[in-house]
Amino acid sequence: MIKLYHKIRRIHPAFVLMFLDLVGLGIASYLSIVELRHELPVCSILKGCEDVARSQYARIGGPDGLPVAVFGVALSIILLVFAFIWWKTGDNRALAVHYGFSLVGVLFEGWFTYAEVFLIHAVCIWCAAYGISLVTRFIVALWVWLRRGRYAAEGSWSG
Repeated sequence: MIKLYHKIRRIHPAFVLMFLDLVGLGIASYLSIVELRHELPVCSILKGCEDVARSQYARIGGPDGLPVAVFGVALSIILLVFAFIWWKTGDNRALAVHYGFSLVGVLFEGWFTYAEVFLIHAVCIWCAAYGISLVTRFIVALWVWLRRGRYAAEGSWSG
């Protein structure tokens, strides 16, 4: 068990961030493609996705505007790029950019979740999954940012 713990500790946190960024990118890409085709996301027995997709909050700029999910794609790509840069260079500025953009994303996600629950009265499971991935990315980036000096001193990973 201790060996496993030490192996996990040697994993660069950028890999965790990149994995979460890819998960978010996959979810946002699916929602973007569906929205751009003017279709509804498949949500199994849950119908919240349909209600959210049909709402005025699903697109920025009105019914013919840009789907909110497209911004999720862009955000996930930005986060993925900066996690990769941080891993390759060890430059904490890239980690700071990842953290900053994930904070902006979490703030928007908070507003969007509020809109789902209190304005639309429906929750899209895909949107919730993206939100969970985004909050997790934010927490990981914050956790790493607060401990960056300690890990650099220990030599566990560059930071």
